[in-house]
Amino acid sequence: MMHKVCLAALWLLMWAVSPARAETGPCVSDQAGVTICGQGPGAARVVDGTTSPSKRVAFAWRAPGRPPTQPPDEAGDSMFTVESLLIRLSDGAVLSSAKGEYWRTGDLQANNIDESVAWSPNSRLAVEVQDSKWHTDVLRLHAIGADDKVLVLDLQRTIEPAVRAQLRQLGKNDRIYTFSLEDPRVDDSGLMQASVLMQIPKQEGDVNFDVTLQVSQKNGALSAGDVSVRRSRAKS
Repeated sequence: MMHKVCLAALWLLMWAVSPARAETGPCVSDQAGVTICGQGPGAARVVDGTTSPSKRVAFAWRAPGRPPTQPPDEAGDSMFTVESLLIRLSDGAVLSSAKGEYWRTGDLQANNIDESVAWSPNSRLAVEVQDSKWHTDVLRLHAIGADDKVLVLDLQRTIEPAVRAQLRQLGKNDRIYTFSLEDPRVDDSGLMQASVLMQIPKQEGDVNFDVTLQVSQKNGALSAGDVSVRRSRAKS
């Protein structure tokens, strides 16, 4: 059974960041393999496992006014102010910056928050995922141009509604299910595939889906084409 949501006419341009606008400083790895870009407040720490196949760029986190050896300051209702960066490792240039949740110092890390990145083989496309305990909170695709300018597309606005629509077609109350994207893959053409787990926390009755969509670029904007959502046969 397949459900298709046509989004061909929906263009979701998020932002393009010039690499010359913001730099953290040179990126240096210590003996433990931790890479820090810059020094002191405003420096960034590269997230393990997020470096591109080309080894040119990686994802990192930083907290304004704090060094990456210290946890972010608490603000408001126990929330943290953290930036998620796509950074060029040769000179620490920040190619894109957005709100994030993940952080980790030497001894401490964000509670129940994980970050992972799936790269295309040519290192031009990256799917960034940040998960809390029961839910995917950040799902973005980054497209890196030849000049290192970056376009970013919020994939969660596209994928989660399509999956929830399919869940409702199965007779489920989608509002009580949480959304978690797993095992994303993206090829050089922008074809993305992933698994989605819809679950009711601490209860049985998980529903799994396979998702496929095509991301393309035109006139300086990224778009997500038709989203195919089907019930997974591999999982119960």
